Amino acid sequence: MCLKPGDVLRDRYRIINKLGEGGFATTYLANDGLGNPENPLCVVKEIPQPQSNDPRVLQFAQAQFEKEARTLKHLDNCARIPKLIDCFQEQGKFYLIQEYIAGNPLNQEIISGKRFDEKEVIDLLLDILSILDLVHSQGIIHRDIKPSNLIRRQLDGKIVLIDFGAVKGISKLALDGGQITQTRAVGTEGYMPPEQWKNQPKFSSDIYAVGIIGIQAIAGLDIEEIFHHKKTCESIWHYATPDRPIALLSDKLEKVLNKMVRYYFNDRYQSAAEVLQDLISPRASSSPPTVVLSPQIVTVAAEGAIASDSHAHSPPKPPLILPDGLSAGETILFTSSAPRLKQRGVDEFAASKSQQAFNLFKESWQKEYGQDPETLVYMNNAFLEASKADYYTIAVVLPIARKNSDSFAYLSTEAKEYLCGVAQAQTEVNLGLPNYSDRDFPGQDFLPSKAINGKGLKVIIADDANDGGEAKQRALALANQPEILAVIGHANSEMTMHAVDIYNKHNLVLMSPGAATEELTSEPRKIFFRTLYTSSLIAKNIADYLLEKNQKKAAILYNQSSPFCASFREDYTKYFRDCKGGEIVWIRDFDISKKDFNAQRAIEEIKANGETAIVLVPDAHVRSSLDSAFEIIKLNDDSQPDSFAARNWMVGTWTLMGPEILELASQQPQKLFEKLIFSVGWHPLSSPNTEFPQQARSLWGEEGNSRMASAYDAARALIKALEMQPKPSREGMQKTISDPNFRADGATGTIEFNSPNNGDRKNPPSELVHIVKCQKEPFGLAFVPVKYPTAAAAGLKCDRQS
Repeated sequence: MCLKPGDVLRDRYRIINKLGEGGFATTYLANDGLGNPENPLCVVKEIPQPQSNDPRVLQFAQAQFEKEARTLKHLDNCARIPKLIDCFQEQGKFYLIQEYIAGNPLNQEIISGKRFDEKEVIDLLLDILSILDLVHSQGIIHRDIKPSNLIRRQLDGKIVLIDFGAVKGISKLALDGGQITQTRAVGTEGYMPPEQWKNQPKFSSDIYAVGIIGIQAIAGLDIEEIFHHKKTCESIWHYATPDRPIALLSDKLEKVLNKMVRYYFNDRYQSAAEVLQDLISPRASSSPPTVVLSPQIVTVAAEGAIASDSHAHSPPKPPLILPDGLSAGETILFTSSAPRLKQRGVDEFAASKSQQAFNLFKESWQKEYGQDPETLVYMNNAFLEASKADYYTIAVVLPIARKNSDSFAYLSTEAKEYLCGVAQAQTEVNLGLPNYSDRDFPGQDFLPSKAINGKGLKVIIADDANDGGEAKQRALALANQPEILAVIGHANSEMTMHAVDIYNKHNLVLMSPGAATEELTSEPRKIFFRTLYTSSLIAKNIADYLLEKNQKKAAILYNQSSPFCASFREDYTKYFRDCKGGEIVWIRDFDISKKDFNAQRAIEEIKANGETAIVLVPDAHVRSSLDSAFEIIKLNDDSQPDSFAARNWMVGTWTLMGPEILELASQQPQKLFEKLIFSVGWHPLSSPNTEFPQQARSLWGEEGNSRMASAYDAARALIKALEMQPKPSREGMQKTISDPNFRADGATGTIEFNSPNNGDRKNPPSELVHIVKCQKEPFGLAFVPVKYPTAAAAGLKCDRQS
């Protein structure tokens, strides 16, 4: 019997209406007000049991349902797949409860007679394939990709993939010849290749379906208008009729689409990453590039023939063809503001007018809002082109993010902090160029200056938008630019995990200033290195400090889906409990990223366990986890009548450090933060390089923080590797940095790596800090190392009159 509006499942999910019904399952829109009052809408997928009386089939179906549900849960990290909220059996049926995605299915856009232009089709394919690449990396085949299962999300216009077929196929299980099989292939006619009709789907089966969607979009065809050759069975779609001219598209796109939909699966692309690479790679095109964003004046006369205004003494560099999300100075990526002079500089740089661009970037730095790292990077790049200097090129990838993100402001600030470190190192190199003549260049009077064997340094900025699919697209785009010799990034563990194997495949060194999860080096990639400490060291430092304070119990509140947070939790548990005999207190509200996280209930559960330290590990890129952590800190106040008799010790990772925590502390009694400790990778008051904080203050107006110092060190390591090679190359970068004798000097001291075992840093710096009063600092408070009990002991002059 079908569910009706008003029916309630599990005393929680109230049915609103039916969304759709097929041969495998029925879907309903429901209200989950009890579980998620902020966003109560959800989707209920009802899957009937197999039509069999054999208990073996029913037992197999139940086990298969649980297995497939666990598999779907692994995809919760992907922002463009609906999150799995719940799964259960009730009244002889299987139920999946998933996040509701507001938006329109693609079958409302892809209709017969309507043609997308080539750029729209490529953008669509990139969008879908980036999701598919993540799905396949988890060993999952979707099986039912079609326009109606692709939702253009109302929030940001991105594509979301819904309705995985493997779970639905459970309803068609039966016993045949003593074996349990599926009586009907999962999928939709027209989008299923031949092997899928035989219940033998491959990863390339999903690629086939995406190719068909691309063909429909470019040619304006209904699915029935795509024919198949009688002998070869290959798809026939690029044709004209008396009332419809042939679709216009490049040879490149036609070849890609045809390879995606080849009849035999072995003849198709074998991975989504391969298709993405061919779509992004300029080398895959037989026609001239349509967008050349080189700061040189370049004329493409014919394929392979390039004329340039470069100096005669050095061979011309090939033009950089930068797709969306990458910029050497042609576009503003930090879009929270676009000052007039900076925008004019960008326009001039895109028009290959490097000298005019340099002048405008410099004027923007001086007049509009100085201390902007993006402006300084673009100024450096324009200077290199205008002065016709030789240079090497690296890239930096950051989560600059989109304005519709709930963490946009935080991400933008964090990205700028990393970029400050890179821009400072780049400026030091270019100040040392022999043909340098401009005396107003930022940092000339106080920064050290040393070119790379007489050459400069160009930096490409890339935005991964804190999205796994886009992180992979950026990685592919950078890998396909042979001029780029190494990459700094990504800024966090999750985005690095998404992209690292692409860099590894292309032998492109990835130097991370912010990814701390142990997962990245548990299976070493030869190209991966990091200047930050790892989650295991952070966990050890925090645990040792708590043990010194006689804290034998700890409750860990963290973001369960974050690679870094999950890695930290595992490392902390192993050390604190298994090595030191401490007790890990489990509470129901441990995942502080959930929107229904109950801070008051969490505090009460911790209180019930007696004296228990609270370990806070929020994901800085999930706004809700930060807000929940701040709420826990506020509730840890013994002045509240229903709170602790004495406040608990509370420790957190560097993700909590920033103006928000100082503002929060300034609004509370001093005792609120007397037992509040943070772990950081570097602090200016303990810097091994005592000059770096002073130079950073002169350039940026502040001594810098752990992000800035770690990114500066990442750049310094790459610069040193370039200096050590007669003819730098990607292979040479990897070999040089992985040499056990490699070392470079940075803000945090000597930089060395545990090569050839892994790319972790040897003896990485680390520090524990706390909050002290200091009237001259923002909010009247400052972070100082715990070895200094007061601001005065730390050498800070806090009197407003001093």
